[in-house]
Amino acid sequence: MAEALRELSLSSYPEIAAEIERLERAGYRPLGKWNLGQICKHLNYYFRGSLDGFGFMMPWLARKFWGRPLVMKFLVEGSMRRGQMTAPQSVPKGEVDDAAEIAAAKELLSRLETADSVHPSPLAGELSVEEWKRLHCIHAAHHLSFLVPEEQE
Repeated sequence: MAEALRELSLSSYPEIAAEIERLERAGYRPLGKWNLGQICKHLNYYFRGSLDGFGFMMPWLARKFWGRPLVMKFLVEGSMRRGQMTAPQSVPKGEVDDAAEIAAAKELLSRLETADSVHPSPLAGELSVEEWKRLHCIHAAHHLSFLVPEEQE
């Protein structure tokens, strides 16, 4: 049976950035397959896409009957389960420059904090700035919960 993840709730972009900095500074024990740089690379794909566009959309029927209900479920429940499907292009492959991905995450989070418009989700279609924020917070908390800070052990 898989080890229980740590409980983590994030509600703002500065909170996500602070958690990334804390893990970077304190060190951590991974409970999953990805380290902090790989998690940041994955999150950065979605941060950047919501700011600059993803360049593709799922077919309308898939968005309406599968994607949007799934994203709305995440927003209502405030969490994601282990093993959820993700865009293959968001999965880190090969070596990752941890420092560069962590720095990019902080820069993207800063941009998101001041963004007054966002691009549609390829999975759910149009989302408001607030819906994207909540989704990013839930998504970041999900992945960062796989890293246990050394100071917490």
